[in-house]
Amino acid sequence: MRSAVGCERVSVLDRILSILNAVREAGGSTTIAQLAVCTGLPKSTVSRLVGELVRQRYLTRTDRQVEIGLRLFEFGARASTPRRLRAAAMPVLAELYNATGEHLNVAVREGSDMLSVISVQGRLHPSPSRAGARVPSATTALGKAVLAFTLDEIGGTHIGAHLDARQRDLLEREFPSIRADGVALDRCETFPGVVGVASPVLSPDRVPVAAISAAGPVDDMDPRRIAPLVRHAALVLTRRLASATH
Repeated sequence: MRSAVGCERVSVLDRILSILNAVREAGGSTTIAQLAVCTGLPKSTVSRLVGELVRQRYLTRTDRQVEIGLRLFEFGARASTPRRLRAAAMPVLAELYNATGEHLNVAVREGSDMLSVISVQGRLHPSPSRAGARVPSATTALGKAVLAFTLDEIGGTHIGAHLDARQRDLLEREFPSIRADGVALDRCETFPGVVGVASPVLSPDRVPVAAISAAGPVDDMDPRRIAPLVRHAALVLTRRLASATH
């Protein structure tokens, strides 16, 4: 038997979901009075719950209207990006794998880490990463490729919190060349004996959407040969994502 507290939590969740669904079904904009009618909830209850959802940025409120908030848009974008990435990236990764035979990753930024969305096994055994794995942004080629284009979020933040002053300085010194060349390197900084090459996937306004990388054994993979191939793959993936949104 569920406790009274448990029932109350479910009841509140049901009410919140009914309000969000009602806003969605109204085309993303409605009023408190209309929400009360659609949900069957007292107007005072709707007003109170909407106030909390506005505070949490799930909804926004003008003088008369209640609208979908930025946080719901953010969740929607985060949910759709991996799907779009996978669809757009698979043929690109197939071509890159045929050209390199190395371990490949497509990853997106998640806080201070990079989250692998797609991973293709190469020569490295055991594999240094897999789809769903997290790697630190501050040391990996994937992370550096993204961080170089988000300078406003780097200095003094938690991203490089585990780095000492010298390591942080070296990282920031890499950014100009990464932005100029479109390529970042991981010189065995994350996994011993593994060198990585990555390039950012950018939106039309040059905001990093993801990064693509190739990694191999440090004694048998030439980053100078791999770099142009990875950069080309990132550019192709950038174009494919852009065309998919139009």
